[in-house]
Amino acid sequence: MASLYGIGLSGLSAAQAGLSTASNNIANVKTPGYTREQAQLAANTNGGGAAGVRVASVSRNTAQYITGQLNTAQSNLASTNAQLDQLSQVDNLLGDPKAGLEPLMQQFFSGLQTVAGDPADIAGRASLLGDAKSLAGQIRNFSSTLSDLARGVDNQVKGSVTQVNDATTQIANLNKQILALRASSGSEPNQLLDQRDKAVADLAKLVNVDIAPSGEGSISVSAGGQALVDATGSHQLIAQSDPGDPTRQAVAVKSGDGSVRTLSADRLSGGSLGGLLALRSGALPSAQANLDLIAHDLAVSVNAQHAKGIDLNGNAGGQFFAQSTPATYASSNNTDNATINVTFAPGRVSNVKPSDYRVTASASGLQITRLSDNTSVASGGSPVTVDGLTFTTSGTPANGDSFLVKPLAGAGSSFAVSISDPARIAAAGPSGAAGDNSNANALADLQNAPTVQGNRSFTDSYAQLVNKIGNSTASLKIRGQTQQALTGELTTSQQSISGVNLDEERVSLLYFQQMYQANARVIQTASTMFDALLAIRP
Repeated sequence: MASLYGIGLSGLSAAQAGLSTASNNIANVKTPGYTREQAQLAANTNGGGAAGVRVASVSRNTAQYITGQLNTAQSNLASTNAQLDQLSQVDNLLGDPKAGLEPLMQQFFSGLQTVAGDPADIAGRASLLGDAKSLAGQIRNFSSTLSDLARGVDNQVKGSVTQVNDATTQIANLNKQILALRASSGSEPNQLLDQRDKAVADLAKLVNVDIAPSGEGSISVSAGGQALVDATGSHQLIAQSDPGDPTRQAVAVKSGDGSVRTLSADRLSGGSLGGLLALRSGALPSAQANLDLIAHDLAVSVNAQHAKGIDLNGNAGGQFFAQSTPATYASSNNTDNATINVTFAPGRVSNVKPSDYRVTASASGLQITRLSDNTSVASGGSPVTVDGLTFTTSGTPANGDSFLVKPLAGAGSSFAVSISDPARIAAAGPSGAAGDNSNANALADLQNAPTVQGNRSFTDSYAQLVNKIGNSTASLKIRGQTQQALTGELTTSQQSISGVNLDEERVSLLYFQQMYQANARVIQTASTMFDALLAIRP
């Protein structure tokens, strides 16, 4: 009889555990990151005979393989969306057919043709200056907006780094708590495991991470080969000025010895942080550089031709548009105080490219790398001329010292009309004869001349820039739709295993309720039988 009591009581206990587990699942049906739990039952044995049932464990229904795929898909989606949000703004800015540069450039060159038609007409000259100022103002406006977007991305990088550090700190702390609870109780700390999985999922939306078990239920987390969480705890990321390019933010990691090491953007791929870094080192500076190239080539070409003419006062034509000069930045890691000076090589405007350059000192001289295609373009002693630029050092830089050169920096933001007096427009040729319009015609002819890099007109170059941004934006939209669909499918698969299904839990409640009632009947039967035995008289 005692065995019936024991069996019935074990069944009641198991049924209660099942009811509690199903009830907990129902209560957490909307809890973010909650994983469905299931009471695992096992038979008790007593010398090989039946001895009731026991709750072996309350396990989480997980599929780590699908969860890992989902984290990767969400990381890729977050990266795509981060880039698309910013690049769409650039596309809308440059691609507007009414507010873009193309109609203003057409208006400027039409103004030159009007002056050529009547070079003595002051009204026509004044109208040309107005057209030139409108064009210059829009170029400055576009350049300023691109710069604002770049600064906004840098601020978002700082915010994302803070979020990464919060997530890795949380994961490291949960590792410790999970290890401690397992050691003290021997049971699975399901709630802590859920919290850690959610922290990992949140981290994956910021940067693509690799997860690996590190023993006793702890996990290690790395991104691009860089450990973010390991047995020693979390390793903090730092947003700081790039040592090689102080105009943008870089991400570095702080080592245990206190040293700080900059991480290249390609190592921190995926997630919103990876997408922002990719955008900040790719599409945004490329758009700015191409806009600056148009402004630079327009200024240099118009100024060169304008200088060949004679104005209404009989003076040689001066500078029509303001011209920028290349900017150089010494790496903060340099060990010498030497500097580098970069100038535009005379008569080589078509050689200038929309790219920054890295100049590194070595025993054999200067090693110059064009960063737009990461190509080594020149080497040798100072001065070195390449791509329409002349590089000259002041002092002798130490081996390994490096410099960043931005040849077109400020070409768009400083683009302006240099003259204010309509009479100073040099419409006449060298003879300066009354009614001479030869230089005005030559200036108007620049509209279709292959001036930009020697193979494109200004309007063609701008159209190419707009098309490139538009194509990149369209590609990101398609990629985003694909990633969204994949993320949806993986979420459905993951939730079919780990998510709470109310219909299933309702069935579980009925099942364990009936199990409880049946085991109560076993106990009642055992009690009846025991009472019957007591009623027997000797």
